[in-house]
Amino acid sequence: MIGWKKGYPRKGGFHMKRHLVRVLALAAAFLLTACAARLPSPEARRAPSTAESAVSAAPEALEPAPPLAVSLGDRAELVEAGAEAPVFPVSDPAELPLLPGGYAVTVTDAGGGTVFAGESGELGGFLPARNGGYAYEAAAGGTLYRFTVDCAFPVQLSLNAAARQGETVVLRTLYADGAELSAESDLGFSPRFFSAGDGSQIALLPVRYTTPAGVYGLTVTAGDEVLTREIVVEQREFEVQYLEMDAATAEETALSAAANAEWEEKVEPLKAVADPVQYWEGPFLQPVSGEITTQFGCIRYTNDDPTPSRHGGIDIAAKTGTDVLAANNGRVLFAERIQLTGNTVVIEHGYGLKSFYYHMDSLSVSAGDAVKKGDKIGEVGTTGYSTGPHLHFALAVNNVFVNPWTAFDPGI
Repeated sequence: MIGWKKGYPRKGGFHMKRHLVRVLALAAAFLLTACAARLPSPEARRAPSTAESAVSAAPEALEPAPPLAVSLGDRAELVEAGAEAPVFPVSDPAELPLLPGGYAVTVTDAGGGTVFAGESGELGGFLPARNGGYAYEAAAGGTLYRFTVDCAFPVQLSLNAAARQGETVVLRTLYADGAELSAESDLGFSPRFFSAGDGSQIALLPVRYTTPAGVYGLTVTAGDEVLTREIVVEQREFEVQYLEMDAATAEETALSAAANAEWEEKVEPLKAVADPVQYWEGPFLQPVSGEITTQFGCIRYTNDDPTPSRHGGIDIAAKTGTDVLAANNGRVLFAERIQLTGNTVVIEHGYGLKSFYYHMDSLSVSAGDAVKKGDKIGEVGTTGYSTGPHLHFALAVNNVFVNPWTAFDPGI
């Protein structure tokens, strides 16, 4: 065997080695502990969740939105964003809310229907059609404000306060809300109100062409409320005409007791009809083109008769066979040949407003038909009390003939 070198005793060298190993082991343990203290734990090394990232990335909380200033006539209210909608009672249209500019506004009625949608600057032109609650929503910059307006307005009446002889005065009420409506006038006609379907009620008040110029009273009763107005009737000039009529034709028509009795039996009762629906839409259509040979309200002397008659419509000359068109939508009440006016059509346009078409050569409709503006109802002719091919066209509110030109432009 190999022996130990001289000078290094075997036993002492062994102990020296063991001591050195211990020192090295302690140093290694110290280094490992120190390094472990500097390394993150597995939990710390885990990737953050989406929610944690969102929270850590979330900005600081914003300041609360300022309240919305709502102007209600002479008073002002503040509405907080996100708060329960306050209710503001208003008793006059002047108290309807106005808002600062820059808001998108939607207004809904009690049934949830949208009655206004636009910018806050447009609210000044909004007028609810009925009394009741209206929910307002105003939004800007992602902030929403809500409030409710409870309308309890008195009945309002609007009308054209001046009319010329032979014209029609349109009465319109708002906020009657089921109250029984009636009207009396000094014009010799009691207009009847009809629901227009938009919360308003409409009545037509005709001014006879024989009514003297002047000021006439009108009283409208709506439940316990009584409204009074004045209507100014203005003078209008009527042309004078001298007509030569064939004596035989006159004897068979205008001067015939039988012809007049037939008219009274078949046509006159129709004037009282008043459908509670507005069929007509927009201005009326002139039913045929041609020369106007006799104007509305014309003072007419026929043959040698010193007593003039008055002309309740307009006469439009046209060739026989020219199409005659319905002046507006309506329901045909009468379509028949009679002795006085020949082939005749009467159309109810709603609310008692009617159009009359006389002297036609042929008819294209029957009683009970629904017609639209512009539909063909017959052809021009010269039947009945007529001197030549033409259409006599007339317009009436119940039993009062009115100027058809105002129905053409601007419309009723």
